[in-house]
Amino acid sequence: MKTKFTFVGSILFLLSLAILLTIYLAWLIYPQEISWLNLTNRVHLQPQIIQHNFNVLMDYLTNPLNQALEMPDFPSSASGIHHFAVVKGLFHLAQGVALVTLPIFYLFWKQVIQKGFLSLYRRGLLIMLSLPLVLGLVGVFIGFEQFFTLFHQILFVGDDTWLFDPAKDPVILILPEDFFLHAFLLFFCLYELIFGFMYLQSRKTNR
Repeated sequence: MKTKFTFVGSILFLLSLAILLTIYLAWLIYPQEISWLNLTNRVHLQPQIIQHNFNVLMDYLTNPLNQALEMPDFPSSASGIHHFAVVKGLFHLAQGVALVTLPIFYLFWKQVIQKGFLSLYRRGLLIMLSLPLVLGLVGVFIGFEQFFTLFHQILFVGDDTWLFDPAKDPVILILPEDFFLHAFLLFFCLYELIFGFMYLQSRKTNR
């Protein structure tokens, strides 16, 4: 029972780790996104100005001490502020889960992985490794736009404030659909790398 608890806690840690790595790496590569997606042509602002506003947004979303969103060049509507506040809560949830489950993962590493018992959890790891592949096939089948819409409808049940109006929340112009596509692909790669590593480790341990 104890090792099952630590396994579940470890899964939550690895999932939150993949989410947080995606968030911070997407922030890190955003300067390239400005160029790749021609964002300067969408908002007619210099790259450094776009980057600064994006930094303000990301600091608000990831910093628990920052409770006010005030982008200097992009006004926000009440619904836009509400949506970003909800996203902020989800980001902090991922941060909190990672912090709480880190000691659990450490115990799992010491008691299970280092002692060669990870093979006992191979089936669970294989299931976790396969889930994104199934979701990816669904995304390919229905198209990313429909998948993106469905994702938001599930994540924000009964809340349509994610449907931004560029006239009221022009920040959406520097957060186009392709940016989120890149973020999803980044998450997919990170997730598969993390759980793929764990699965390979389970193949090496045969006790």
